[in-house]
Amino acid sequence: MTDKSKARLPLAKLYLGSPWFNATQKARVNDAKAALDHNDTVALVHFPFDWEYQDQAAAATQMSRLWIDATYNNDLSAMTTADAGVFLYDLDSEDAGCAFEIGYLRALHKPVILVPLAANLADKKLNLMLAAGVTTFVQDIAALSTFDFNHLPSEPAHPFPVF
Repeated sequence: MTDKSKARLPLAKLYLGSPWFNATQKARVNDAKAALDHNDTVALVHFPFDWEYQDQAAAATQMSRLWIDATYNNDLSAMTTADAGVFLYDLDSEDAGCAFEIGYLRALHKPVILVPLAANLADKKLNLMLAAGVTTFVQDIAALSTFDFNHLPSEPAHPFPVF
């Protein structure tokens, strides 16, 4: 008989949230995708910018109402069907979109794994809603490659003062 209580199987469907506004943030996403691809408990990673709605009529000029509504609803659907959210949270340039997504996933009673990132983490503070709302804090992107997404343990301890 096999003890399946500790098995590492590719079962988890993850929503990967991160700002995507500069080269550093984009490189972090690529590193996280690689780490999650290496993780043997991850079946699928949904990164919203990979599935952004394409409104051909407005693509070159502005975000049309059609693009806004479709992109927003695609992201909500992806979060609703995900098992958990993983967030690369840039404390140097906090993103309201990520904060919304974290709150939405927690309202759905889904675990949220947060990787706090900054040029210097030592001088950062964490908002109370994130400090209390995040299920697990992971120290760095590389740790995502071995994290057990099949069991999603709560590890809410973090090194930040809370405001």
